[in-house]
Amino acid sequence: MLPSPRSQPVLTLRRLAARTAVAALMALALVVSLAAPASAHTVNGQGATNYHTTLDSVLPATPGLRVKMIDLGSFIQVTWTGSTHLVIEGYQGEPYLRIGPDGVWRNKFSPATYLNQFRTYYAAVPSYASATATPDWVKLSSGRTATWHDHRTHWMGGPTPPVVLAAPHAFHHVFTWKVTMVSAGTPIVVTGTLDWIPGNNPWGWVALIAVLAVIGIVVGRSRWWAQGLAALIGLLILVDMFHAVGTGLDVVGSPVHKVLLIFASSYYSIVAWVLGIVAIRLLVRRSPDGLFAAIFTSLVVGLFGGLADIIALARSQVPYLLGTVFDRGLISISAGGSLGVLIGSLYAFRRNRPELDPEIAADVDVDAAGDGAIGAADAGG
Repeated sequence: MLPSPRSQPVLTLRRLAARTAVAALMALALVVSLAAPASAHTVNGQGATNYHTTLDSVLPATPGLRVKMIDLGSFIQVTWTGSTHLVIEGYQGEPYLRIGPDGVWRNKFSPATYLNQFRTYYAAVPSYASATATPDWVKLSSGRTATWHDHRTHWMGGPTPPVVLAAPHAFHHVFTWKVTMVSAGTPIVVTGTLDWIPGNNPWGWVALIAVLAVIGIVVGRSRWWAQGLAALIGLLILVDMFHAVGTGLDVVGSPVHKVLLIFASSYYSIVAWVLGIVAIRLLVRRSPDGLFAAIFTSLVVGLFGGLADIIALARSQVPYLLGTVFDRGLISISAGGSLGVLIGSLYAFRRNRPELDPEIAADVDVDAAGDGAIGAADAGG
């Protein structure tokens, strides 16, 4: 027997329950399939850490030379506007990079050309590369600025230094680094330090996460659940956008490269932002359907904007354009607010799911009984 039109609320309730399951499964699928960009702070190689690189001196002081550390010491950026060539030496004192009026060049035979390809390990050096070979210069750009990974300036990972293991909550000087450059036969020595700076106490931020989660739950259980959850989702979208933009703009590269990187590393969040806007529109109309988009949005923002970067709450160095404290606040709001919206939406769904009219319920029971009788008769016949 076909379902009666009056029994449609039963089908609606089932459909809503299915949508909840689908939303949860979609978010979990994102976690599995997009595991590579798990943390927004690793889009350029360096995540939150307690290692701090400092540029201490450039001697002798040379007009036209500017040296800058980028991405918590992962990159050195050198700008040279002098009339001669500036040659930057590699790990064995060989010519590695050259900057001059004719642009930026890199020595094909320098072992540093290959060793510096990756931040956390040394790439294989081809057999033809040699520190003693005559340089073979390959042009990189027509500009006057070179930016490169230099393993001399940062911690590459691996075993923690014994001095740090012995007292992780104390400041430690790990090593002093040096990079040599030459201009018109004059050596220029760039020196700096790598230090261990103890991490931040995260419990204040954890408390903020808990408070925000409770607020979301209270909102979901209240009679103004729709407007309240819509406001919280709007906040989550704005916070996640600030988080993505601040992280992307802090990386090395041109403005176009940074914008592209923001989109490339946030494509899973962009889907959540769109569904979040849909959720807001539906919730403003007090439609329970908006709760399913709200659940999906909170899961994605909470996982990728909050949980994936939660370690930054306990680290002293965070690669973020707008500052460490601001970044920790965004992460806490993403984590706590998302948890609150998630649980609050589930409570709101339970309190506002469609109610069956008694007459409709009776019709459904009669239909079910009739179907059972027909089935029994068919079996007996």
